[in-house]
Amino acid sequence: MEKSRGMPDFLLLFMTLALVGFGIVMVFSASYILAYYDPDYNNDSLYFVKRQALWALFGLIAMLIAMNVPYSFYKQSFPLIAFFSFLILFLVYTPLGKELNGARSWIGLGPFTLQPAEFSKVGLIIYLSGLISKKGERFRLWKNGLVPALVVTGTFFLAIAGQPDFGTGVILLMTAVVVIFSGGAHLKHLMALCIPAVAALAVMIMLAPYRIRRITTFLNPWNDGMNGLDEGYHLIQSFYAMANGGVGGVGFGKSIQKYLYLPYPQTDFIFSVMAEELGFVGCALFLLFFILFLWRIIYITTECKDTFGNLVGIGIVSMVSIQTIINIGGVTGSIPITGVPLPFISYGGSSLLVCMLSMGIILSISRETHKQGLRSQQTDRFDA
Repeated sequence: MEKSRGMPDFLLLFMTLALVGFGIVMVFSASYILAYYDPDYNNDSLYFVKRQALWALFGLIAMLIAMNVPYSFYKQSFPLIAFFSFLILFLVYTPLGKELNGARSWIGLGPFTLQPAEFSKVGLIIYLSGLISKKGERFRLWKNGLVPALVVTGTFFLAIAGQPDFGTGVILLMTAVVVIFSGGAHLKHLMALCIPAVAALAVMIMLAPYRIRRITTFLNPWNDGMNGLDEGYHLIQSFYAMANGGVGGVGFGKSIQKYLYLPYPQTDFIFSVMAEELGFVGCALFLLFFILFLWRIIYITTECKDTFGNLVGIGIVSMVSIQTIINIGGVTGSIPITGVPLPFISYGGSSLLVCMLSMGIILSISRETHKQGLRSQQTDRFDA
C-alpha cells in the first residue's frame, strides 16, 4: 500500500456527477408516463427514477472505492480481474440467470438485475492494458504477446455473443481493437482479430432474421414501420420526437412521444426524448459537454507517465465513445439500432454502475499523475 497519494482530478469528478445528475433528471422526464400507466411498474410514476437514483448511489460508492484503490493494484492484478470478469459471464446460465427481450444476459439479485457483460468490458480493458505494459516491445511478437491478447479478446466476445448480446459484443470488440492498436500492434496483426470477428458477426446476423431486418429497416424504416413492425416503428417514432423538438425544444417534461408512442423512452431512446424536449440547441450543448468530459479523461491519460495508465484511459474513453456513437447513431437513423444504453444517461443499473466504476479507475490514475507532478516539482526545487 502506498503511504501518500495525490489528489484526484476534481474537474473530472464534478463532470461525472453532473452527467449522472442530468441522467437522473432525464430518466424521470422520459419514464414517468410509462411507469404511471403500466401496472408492471405498480402505476408508480417515480418507479424508474427512484431505482436509477439508488443505482447512482451504488455507483458513487463504487467510484469512490475505485478512486481510493492504489493504482498499482489494477496494474498488478490484471490477470485476476480478467478471470473474474470472464467468470461472471457464465452466471447467466445458472439459476440466477434471467432472460429479457430474447437475450439471457442478466442475473437476478433480489429486486435488481445485473448485466455481467457490462463489467467484462472494463475487465478486458484492464487485462489488455496490463498485458501490453508488461510485455513492452515483446507485445508485437505473435507467440508471447499478440496471441494471448487476441485469444482472450475473442473468448470474451464469443461468450457475450452467445447470450446473445450483439451490441455489447461489438462495443467490447471495437474497444479491444483500439487498445491493442494503441499498444503497438500493426494493422496486419489486427486483421487476425478482425477477420474472424467479422465472419462471426456475419454468421450471427444471417442466423437471426430480426438482425437482418434491423439492417435493412434503418435504410428505409417507412417500409416496415407503417405496417406496425417493431424495427421500423421504433425509428419512425424517434424521428417524430426529434422533428417535434426542432431547434429550441418543446420544454422539459413536455415530450409528446413519451406518451406511450416512443418505445423504451427511458433506455434505448432517451436521446430522442432529449431532442424533443431540449431541441437541437440542448442536444448540441449536451454533446459539447460530453466531448469536454471525454477530453478531460484523455488529458489525464496523457499526463500519466505509465503505459498501463495510458492504455486504460484510452480503453475507457473508447468504450464510452463507441457506446455513445452507437446509441445516438441508432436513434437518429444513422446506423442500425442495436439497443445499447446512452452512457451515464439511460436508465439501467449495470451501465451506470460500470460507467461510474470506470471513472473511479481514471480518478485513481489521476491521483498517481498528481503525485508524479508533485515529485517533479520537489525535484526541480531541490536542483535549484
